[in-house]
Amino acid sequence: MPRMDGNTNLQAGAASATTRAGNSPELRRVLANIRVLVAIVAATEAVSLSASTRPTMMLAVLGYAAWAGWLCWVELHGMRPIRSMLTSWIDATWILLFAWLAGTQSSIYTLLLLFPVLFAALSFGFVPGLMISLFAAAGAGGELLFRDLNIGKLSPEILLQPLSILVLGPLVAGLARAGVQMNEQMSVADRLLGAADPRLGVKRVAETLLRGVSRHFAADLGLLLIWLPGSDARLFRCDRNGRFGELDGELRTALVDALVRLPADVVSVHHHAHLLGRFPLRYTSGFDLVNKTPTNAARPAVQDLAEALDAHSMIAIPIFRRGPHPCRLVLESAHRRYRSHDADLLAGVMDQLAPVLENAGLLERLADEAMATERARIGRDLHDNAIQPYLGLKYGIEALARKAGADNPLRTDILSLQEVALEELHTLRELVSGMRSGASGGDDALCPALQRQAKRFTELFGIDVSVQCEGNLSIRRKLAAAIFPMVSEALTNIRRHTAAPRAEILVRADDNDYTVEIRNPHDINSPPEPFLPRSVVERAESVTGCVVVDIQQNGITALMISIPKTT
Repeated sequence: MPRMDGNTNLQAGAASATTRAGNSPELRRVLANIRVLVAIVAATEAVSLSASTRPTMMLAVLGYAAWAGWLCWVELHGMRPIRSMLTSWIDATWILLFAWLAGTQSSIYTLLLLFPVLFAALSFGFVPGLMISLFAAAGAGGELLFRDLNIGKLSPEILLQPLSILVLGPLVAGLARAGVQMNEQMSVADRLLGAADPRLGVKRVAETLLRGVSRHFAADLGLLLIWLPGSDARLFRCDRNGRFGELDGELRTALVDALVRLPADVVSVHHHAHLLGRFPLRYTSGFDLVNKTPTNAARPAVQDLAEALDAHSMIAIPIFRRGPHPCRLVLESAHRRYRSHDADLLAGVMDQLAPVLENAGLLERLADEAMATERARIGRDLHDNAIQPYLGLKYGIEALARKAGADNPLRTDILSLQEVALEELHTLRELVSGMRSGASGGDDALCPALQRQAKRFTELFGIDVSVQCEGNLSIRRKLAAAIFPMVSEALTNIRRHTAAPRAEILVRADDNDYTVEIRNPHDINSPPEPFLPRSVVERAESVTGCVVVDIQQNGITALMISIPKTT
């Protein structure tokens, strides 16, 4: 289905969403500018030092200023970005050099060690920031200890500055990473909110959201279970290549049962690996969404789901926790190890996106109710304006049949006309009954309607038409009403354009599609040219279906119409 515009925009937005906050060019430019500010602060402080220390310090500050200026120039001019972890370690080493040269004349250089911690935490995460803070604290403590040993005097006060770095460093790293995660959460949610339009329906919104989060979190498989009030559970799937679809059949039933068993307020992360390629290792963690406390309440259900999906690393989060039905999002990856902060980020994103899904379901339900009301109104109009005249025609033909005696040569034709009128009246009554009830659920009305049409077609045109139905054909009335004209058009084309004495209609259903196949024989020596019936193709595309014509070498022309069950 070539929806180039929508898919292109969606992929572009999802690709942008994959850019982590720590990798963004904007953040790298900000950090480069902050390095320049650190160099300016160091130079300002160097001016206040003693005359013996100032020249050496100024040379060191100029060296760091050259380093910071080069990084800033690279980022501002869009050159190759500097993403190496070594940059933060180099920053810390420069500032430790400043602290060593300043000695006891200034303590501000020790506090400047918090900036490399900030750089590492913003760019690479909490753990690199923590490692830089430990290195800075150890370096500052070593410098002070070495200086006091040289002068032969040890005082407890020398530990205050390293301890301050040791305490403030992890705090700065944690706050910086929390800010990055919040910014990333808002960025991802804003991008997906801009791409998701509730007016397009639940399926299109689910496609946009599932593709976006799967791509952002590098998932090989994404599952989204949506169970809104007044509707059945719907399970959508997206793989790593962006292929999206709605699951049906036994697979859907099994996965829905596994997803429903997950607790309604617990976010879970699961890992499965093999030690030395032989010994299985499983790890499952979770936290309560309400109070953010760790919990193992979801472990059995999560492990069962992970086994069903053969998941290596998996996140499972609840959606619509206040709703009457369970809704879930599951991401699975074979090459990325999900962690608690990924689950926390994903839960925050889906908290902002959940109202879009709810609005899409509400609009879809309102549209269905409006359609049912309109069908009921049209059904009442048809009952008054179509069935009543047909009844009058039926009574007239019956009276004409009574007047025509048994020896009347027209009696046979009159009785045939009476039977046709009765069949048409029966069909019209079924149509009006369904419309007046406003029902749109599945039933088995398609096959009986096709069989009556085949019988009528055989009687009128002398072409033997057989109907065969296979599988579970509980087709919704709206979809059956769309399929019936396609079959009628195909039979009409057989009568107009071929000399076939017979035709076959085969209707079957598999896990994902309904397939209607209309077959007729052709002359093996002069097969028809390849063709596609335009009117049938247009009707099929209106319900997201497709049409294929197979001109077989054994003398059979097969017109195959495939329509997704989820259309």
